[in-house]
Amino acid sequence: MDESDVNKLRGRLNAHRELLIELTSLMMSDHGRVPAGAQGGPGEDLAVYDQEEDPGVIPTEGYAEQAEFAAEVRAIFEAAQARMKARVKKS
Repeated sequence: MDESDVNKLRGRLNAHRELLIELTSLMMSDHGRVPAGAQGGPGEDLAVYDQEEDPGVIPTEGYAEQAEFAAEVRAIFEAAQARMKARVKKS
């Protein structure tokens, strides 16, 4: 993959993330929190699907991927919550 492909992919991922944050913040504005049914939420740990509770000193590739997934979901929810609070303050 060359540099221009990486830049295109990075731009697309950032656009998707921005849309997810905006849509989630709009859904949150009804209840002030992550909508029911969303996986996890701010302050909640997301499930590790292979029942690993302790990844050990060196996490497996699967655990590392799930941990990155959980961190990104939490980051999106936190950004959406901050945006929702800013929107409420403005009005």
